[in-house]
Amino acid sequence: MVVLLAAGSALFFGALAVTIRLALARGFDAEAASLVTTVIAGLICAFLSLAAGDFSKVVWRDTWPFFVTGLFAPGISQILFTRSIEVIGASRTAIVVGISPVLSAAIAVTLLGEPLHAALVLGTLLVVAGGTLLVRERGGPAAMLSLGLALSLSAALLFSIRDNLVRWAARGSDVPGFAAATASLVSATLVMLVVVASRPEARERIGRAAGPFVPSGLVYGISYACLYTAFDRGRVTVVAPLVATESLFAVLISIVLLRATERIGPRLLLAAALVVGGGALISGFR
Repeated sequence: MVVLLAAGSALFFGALAVTIRLALARGFDAEAASLVTTVIAGLICAFLSLAAGDFSKVVWRDTWPFFVTGLFAPGISQILFTRSIEVIGASRTAIVVGISPVLSAAIAVTLLGEPLHAALVLGTLLVVAGGTLLVRERGGPAAMLSLGLALSLSAALLFSIRDNLVRWAARGSDVPGFAAATASLVSATLVMLVVVASRPEARERIGRAAGPFVPSGLVYGISYACLYTAFDRGRVTVVAPLVATESLFAVLISIVLLRATERIGPRLLLAAALVVGGGALISGFR
């Protein structure tokens, strides 16, 4: 069940990157897009939690770690993720963010006492090799590529911290996964509201983004619900590498829908294969 949940989260997160890219092409700003996407995702998780009867089981004093986690992931990370897609595209952003399982595993081994094994080291080397291919990629303004990589790497770091905090909190409480995901998305929404409200014409920008980013919110909500439920049942070093396959899903979907704008060539495909292969190695020999 953990494997299926993690794979489902990866599939829908890969689709998220592509749906965001498609909508951003129509001229919307990243902050308003992130807010709309997160609000809809939160509604999806709340609905799932209500349908499962989770809210009646929640001890609310145990939910504070999930509210805190949501402040920076997805509160800040989603804005960085969306901006990165705007700068370097969906597939490249997804591949760089796919590095986060290595960071997650390193934190889990160091702070949560999860086991270190040779496959983790080898998988890490493969993931780093994939990231290196992207860093050395040519084509397009170098400054824009560097900015996009910096944004996506920052998002990856926040994702890795989130993964471990969520797993730590899940081990110490009985908060169901759907309810935990809802709590994180609620606090993330508050962060994004502050960011969007600090800029001119906030209401108009949110209104313009409301329709086009509904698909993004739907797939994001399903991805987050699967992710938190997976962390509620499995270790970080198991779930995080499987979720890294979102890089592969994003590239495959981009080939179908974004071939004209994503510049998907052999180097990009090899980078995705290395990142996904490294994640699979880490999880396959856990």
